[in-house]
Amino acid sequence: MKLLPLMFLGIGLAVLVAPPGGAQSLPNPPLPAADTAPTPTGQTALELLNQGVDRYNDGDWEGALTDFNRALEINPNLADAYLYRGLVYSQQGDEAQALIDLNRAVELAANNPNPYLNRGAILYRQGDLAAAQADFERAIELDPDSANAYLYRGLIDAQAGRQELALEDFSRALELNPDNPRAYVLRGFVLEEMGRHQEAIADFTQALALDPELARASMGRGVAHYQVNLDDLALADLNRAIQIDPTLAAAYLNRSYVWYRQNRTDQALADLNRAIQLNPELVEAYRSRGLIRGQQQDLSGATQDLSRVTQLQPESALAYKQKGDLMLQADNPGGAMAGYNQAILLDPNYGAAYKARGDARMASGDSFGAIDDYSQAVAIQPDDWAAYAARAQAYLRVDQVQRAYDDLTLVIMANPTSSDAELFFNRGLIRARLGDDQGARRDFEQAGQLYLRQGNGAGYRQALDQMRGL
Repeated sequence: MKLLPLMFLGIGLAVLVAPPGGAQSLPNPPLPAADTAPTPTGQTALELLNQGVDRYNDGDWEGALTDFNRALEINPNLADAYLYRGLVYSQQGDEAQALIDLNRAVELAANNPNPYLNRGAILYRQGDLAAAQADFERAIELDPDSANAYLYRGLIDAQAGRQELALEDFSRALELNPDNPRAYVLRGFVLEEMGRHQEAIADFTQALALDPELARASMGRGVAHYQVNLDDLALADLNRAIQIDPTLAAAYLNRSYVWYRQNRTDQALADLNRAIQLNPELVEAYRSRGLIRGQQQDLSGATQDLSRVTQLQPESALAYKQKGDLMLQADNPGGAMAGYNQAILLDPNYGAAYKARGDARMASGDSFGAIDDYSQAVAIQPDDWAAYAARAQAYLRVDQVQRAYDDLTLVIMANPTSSDAELFFNRGLIRARLGDDQGARRDFEQAGQLYLRQGNGAGYRQALDQMRGL
């Protein structure tokens, strides 16, 4: 059983970086064409608006809110007062009220890109990606130089798997604002997901040059260094990320993969424990810890972890397949079947789940059922040679020797440089049953040489015994 590859972190803002802009970077509002009468204190609506903007920029949310409320009492059609009041509500966590004000700002100033940008940011956080994208598209239409709108639109494309489009938007944002370190981080993670590791390293390095304290840039570069097998550099980057931000659960998770590859399992488990402590909903941490526990024969702990994965991701076929693997490892083919059944129900084209269910059926003595599952596996994934080899063994159990021979021959022909001695040994047994002694001898000789090369004395002697019996 192997751990999953190093996790590529989803690039939602909540996961990677602070919002790429919006509220904090909004320029001062344009002056309205006219103002109404001053208040009893002598302030006009425009003066209150500008005073509120100053307070907003200073982080004085309550003072800013008071000013915007008073400005709107004087002039209920002051679009920028709605815009900034919506930003204050957003800062205070009242996104429902923020949307009401931003909607009103859009109604009053349909050609101002800022309400669209900030409304889109809230809709993005709320998961309404279609509506958010429409707002970012409108913001870009009104202001083609809005770097933040490109960043947000790139995030949506990246989440939807449209990596090339995301890359275009992040690159455009960097053309407009080449000094934004978070934009380099976002583009770096997209490049990483596209397998362009060296380019990702360059982007993360540039982000760190602009902001050495950006923990996610260090983490991202650590991920990229891991992918190009530079484990020492990966550890240095991930250690630095944790030093900058000891609460960054994803950094512990990613460092655990490096420890694991270095066979430092205790350190890997310690990091996974810490990642889960910091983020009890970090699915990949439970998944990885469960797989390690399973390898260590801690089946109870492994079962708990993988059950937690299925709780957090009830639609994850992979999670149920892994639970089935664990049950099969524990010599519980019935429990394994339950996991594989659920995986296949969720994903009827999950070839590996059919292969695994075939293994469980073989373990329970259902050879014909196993043949059906192996056949389904190779129909979905025609290069699943392990499924062909397993089906050959199932055919042997039901005395369909020629079919067993055909499957193993197909595997060997597709992998002419294979060092799997068992393939040749098993085909030798089949050839002997078919009366092809000469072919059987050749296979046993090949198996013996491979066993000897691998230091498997028992296998080598077994092959010799078979040749003597011909």
